[in-house]
Amino acid sequence: MTEAELYTVYKGVYVPTHLHPAESLKFYEEFSFRPDDIIIVTYPKSGTTWMQELVPLIMSGVPWLEVHRAYILNLEERPSPRMFATHFHYNMMPTSFFKVKPKAKVLYVMRNPKDVFTSSFHYYGMASYLVKPGSQTEFLHKFLEGKGVDGLYPLKC
Repeated sequence: MTEAELYTVYKGVYVPTHLHPAESLKFYEEFSFRPDDIIIVTYPKSGTTWMQELVPLIMSGVPWLEVHRAYILNLEERPSPRMFATHFHYNMMPTSFFKVKPKAKVLYVMRNPKDVFTSSFHYYGMASYLVKPGSQTEFLHKFLEGKGVDGLYPLKC
């Protein structure tokens, strides 16, 4: 399948339509952050799950803010401090993220881009909701040009 068949362009970045239908992106846009919220921000395949396990040894059930089931989990009603995860870039954050004072705490995780590329290449090969990666060379060009899911790999914070 092609990018047009599997992805939605959200704020200039491909996101899998299967995980991010219109209602979940609407929920994400309207989500209200609190000053004591904790947001784990990672590029895919950069240690997200690892961070979700390390940080919240006492907390459980860390939801993804932008995926299709987030809007049915009553996240607004969760007691503080809340913890969420996202792969969305800084410029994709909802308006409330920039308005909450003091700012919510952000844990930004980066991983060696070579490792991210290798992990992504294999993940694309097995995930049914992603375009098949093609050869490593083809996938490398897409990865370096930011034409895959989640856009260009961030080389700086």
